[in-house]
Amino acid sequence: MPKNYSGSLDKIRIENREHIISQLKTGDLVKIKSEILPIIYHYGIIDITPEGIFILHNHPDKLNSKGGNIVREQFEKWVKRKDIVSVESTTLNTQQIDELEKALKDYKYDFINFNCEHFVNFAKNKSYASPQVIRWTSIVAISLLVYYLIRNKKI
Repeated sequence: MPKNYSGSLDKIRIENREHIISQLKTGDLVKIKSEILPIIYHYGIIDITPEGIFILHNHPDKLNSKGGNIVREQFEKWVKRKDIVSVESTTLNTQQIDELEKALKDYKYDFINFNCEHFVNFAKNKSYASPQVIRWTSIVAISLLVYYLIRNKKI
């Protein structure tokens, strides 16, 4: 890409990010690219208080006071150097978010059964669902099947 366009695209990306952040509301579900693997996403719930913008999320490497993995942290710290993929509005309010945090405080992160996507989907519609897990599990299962068939000359 020519050098003169690169700087312009970076400026647009920064301005777009700032605009997205300025529009956040309590209860918004935010999806970002994971630090570990950019094809995997991480999710959290926005809670705006007089103290600032916070994100409530389920993270395998962070512990709360009860030993669970549902943590609340400053949004700017959470989103630093990560791409915001999408923001979805919900009707969740601060009281509901606080109740959710208390109810799930001692739950441990589990990629298959209780990851960040399970957490936000439960908050949104009381459904423990993770389309990401279903998609990746399906890809792995199909890949293993194809590998097995090729190795055994069944294809």
